Amino acid sequence: MAPQAGTETTQAERSARSTKALLDAAAGLIVEGGFSSLTFAAIGERAGYSRGLVTARFGSKDGLVEALINRIVGTWNHRNVIPYTKGKNGLAGVTTMLDAIRRQAALDPRGLRVLYALMFEALGPDELLRARIAKFHREMRCDFARFVERGVRDGSVRPGLSPRAEAALVIAGLRGIGYQWLLDPDGFDPVSSLEYLHDTTSARLAAPSTSASPP
Repeated sequence: MAPQAGTETTQAERSARSTKALLDAAAGLIVEGGFSSLTFAAIGERAGYSRGLVTARFGSKDGLVEALINRIVGTWNHRNVIPYTKGKNGLAGVTTMLDAIRRQAALDPRGLRVLYALMFEALGPDELLRARIAKFHREMRCDFARFVERGVRDGSVRPGLSPRAEAALVIAGLRGIGYQWLLDPDGFDPVSSLEYLHDTTSARLAAPSTSASPP
């Protein structure tokens, strides 16, 4: 006999709640103790579930890290960026992405801290984490480069620029801000720095006939 619809909904809700709790626990452990503190036993204990559930839900530590990154990056990308770049020129695409990162730093600093913590942990010996974060950076550079290319074609970005070089410069600025924030969270304000990066990038890329003000 098939389960009733109400039972299915309840099971789905419970599964979603437990997954969120496990990912929240993993995020807290990374921020507090780094990647080395991320064990299934510690995650289960903090979240109030068994280690077996963590294993069943994510399979491996790499699966857990992938889920964490997908939650942070996927939510940011789809909710805050993609819908707002449709139909816009290339310069507006660049500034929309930068503004979305600034908003995330203001509204969800914990999630962004987890992502940056993983980025810098990727410099360690874990090759799979390094490969995943390297892929994330390649994808992000490609996203920015595509917007710059679009801007050159539609006239919103001044001609003669290298989309790949501009994308690399923007990502370098973002990572520099993130590093200073992680190093000195009480003495460094990432939001104002991200605002400045947004404004100076817009002014640098804008074609002479294009307003450099935020979209």
